[in-house]
Amino acid sequence: MSELEPPDAGGPADMQMAVAALLANNKDVKMMLRVLGKNLQDTLGDRVEVVHATAGLLHRPTEEIKTVTVHLDQDDYQASIDGPMVHCTVGRSSGGIRIRNEQLPVEQWLNRLLSALQQEAVVNQSAQAALQNVIIGGTA
Repeated sequence: MSELEPPDAGGPADMQMAVAALLANNKDVKMMLRVLGKNLQDTLGDRVEVVHATAGLLHRPTEEIKTVTVHLDQDDYQASIDGPMVHCTVGRSSGGIRIRNEQLPVEQWLNRLLSALQQEAVVNQSAQAALQNVIIGGTA
């Protein structure tokens, strides 16, 4: 591998390190979700939905994130901020019908999301770019 090539992103140790780095670099989970949402939206496009909180009389969007949803295969990874609480779910759909919703702590949710990106990166270049962005330098 040349010095210009990025290191192989995607092994189990990389996943654990990426989750730890995201959580450590962004002790404020709201900030972490904003960074993660933007990085994933830049590479995965319309497969990522970021809903911003609104403020003021005209309910204009703010920088603050309300919900991040990532659609990968049959699963939807969603993190929602409700005041000081963060609710993370992984939902499975089949035939357009939601068949399961699983609530997870933030760290487990991130692990599952990054693992799903890792699996998809094998066949999808935008997922590979998203994964590398998060693991190699998406939190800067």
